[in-house]
Amino acid sequence: MQIVYHIGAHCTDQDALHASLVKNKAALVQNQVALPHPRKYRNVIRENLQAMARGERPDMSGEELLADILGDSDAKRMILTNANFICVPNRIFEGGDFYALVVEKLQAFGTLFQGHDIELSICMRDPGTFIPAAYGKSHGRSFKRFMAGATPAVVQWSGLIHRMRTVLPRAKITAWCNEDTPFIWPKILRHLIGLNAEDPVKAGYDLIGSLLTEIGAQKMQNYFKANPPNSEKERQRVLAAFLEHYANPEAMEEEITLPGWTNDLLSSLSDLYDEDVNTIISRGDVKVIEPAL
Repeated sequence: MQIVYHIGAHCTDQDALHASLVKNKAALVQNQVALPHPRKYRNVIRENLQAMARGERPDMSGEELLADILGDSDAKRMILTNANFICVPNRIFEGGDFYALVVEKLQAFGTLFQGHDIELSICMRDPGTFIPAAYGKSHGRSFKRFMAGATPAVVQWSGLIHRMRTVLPRAKITAWCNEDTPFIWPKILRHLIGLNAEDPVKAGYDLIGSLLTEIGAQKMQNYFKANPPNSEKERQRVLAAFLEHYANPEAMEEEITLPGWTNDLLSSLSDLYDEDVNTIISRGDVKVIEPAL
């Protein structure tokens, strides 16, 4: 069984990925890909992993879990999504580190589903917007307590992915940037389902449509119906043009109001983020989905 787990990060696509995959039911069935409802697996997998982390025997073996999740499905590939797989937002910086619990969770996950092909995917985000957004999910605790002594520069996706690779050396790892997601959404869907680059996919405009005004989204749909793009690069250029002219201000604006955060800090974090992503690309053992622009 190929087990594909999209593990976040927090405050990126949220549950939009699952929602868009659901719209590709025909492709999923044709390719024997299961997309169970999150209620079928999120809690039960978390409970089993937590038991293993405590040194206890899990309530269910990996095979029993798969049978419970899949039922009578004949799927050869299964897609799971959970932004809280590593931890809840309050624990992102636990111990002053960035997603420190990833090692514990992936060790248990790899043991639980030993013998199966594990694929992990993660969406990265500029620390300058990731930290404020994640803090907004921390349920009222102070910013100092949320950061747990960590500085903003601790958000290094390359370090996180290095730990993922160390724990599961045979797993396939795919990453992409949240800032690119509206342009590469169809590529992400194809990759997770296991389709070829030329295969049609539904819901490819869902994410960028959510960033446009209602009029802009309708004009975009009409344009693509009348003018099918000849290449991925052309498609993304058209999307960029619509986003420039019809962006919904409420969906696009991100006001940073954290204590001590200046424009200079945000700029330096963006520079570090660019370097961080380039480090991941240069690894060679991680598939990074990028725009064609």
